[in-house]
Amino acid sequence: MKKYLQIGLVVVIVGLSVLFLTRTPIVNNQQSINKTFTVDKGNLPPLGTSTAPITIIEFGDFLCPFCGRAVLELYPQIENLIQEGKVAIYFRDFVVHPQAMSIHNAARCANEQGKYWEFNKKIFIKFMNGETTTPKEVWLNLAKELGLDLQSFEKCVDENRYFNDIQKDNQEAYNLGLQGTPTFFINGKMIEGINIPEIMSTINQLLQQ
Repeated sequence: MKKYLQIGLVVVIVGLSVLFLTRTPIVNNQQSINKTFTVDKGNLPPLGTSTAPITIIEFGDFLCPFCGRAVLELYPQIENLIQEGKVAIYFRDFVVHPQAMSIHNAARCANEQGKYWEFNKKIFIKFMNGETTTPKEVWLNLAKELGLDLQSFEKCVDENRYFNDIQKDNQEAYNLGLQGTPTFFINGKMIEGINIPEIMSTINQLLQQ
């Protein structure tokens, strides 16, 4: 009888331990889901108007295929909202692939001449089409296509002028605890990965407020 009581006590203790351990992550997940982050918009211009009530801050990498999917699949779905002044997108550098650093610098060099988002879109499209986007010649050809002053653009590229700015973006990504690209913050709500249904649902909820 004593043996059975001991076994029963062990079962109860194990059961309570399992219950406790499995409840903790659920609470943490809920807290994470409900958490609102305060995220700086960075120093690159928005796609859209800076007065838009819905702000999307994307941390991305120019050699990230999921970031490329955002350009090809997500952005077209919210293009009208951007044009209507309801949504603005800010892109921040989160260089997961070290060889992408020079592309991020080239994009910021294009920004000197007011062509950041044009460069951003076209370099992603080339990447998603399977083209090599790391050689300097690719950026120079793209700069020529965009009508940039090539001498000024190439000088900026060669100087790696925006290395420190990119590093600041990277540091903020680490401070926020980001695990990968793309990561979106929609009015402070974090959405990891290219989860288009969740992104659109969040935008639609904000539009109804």
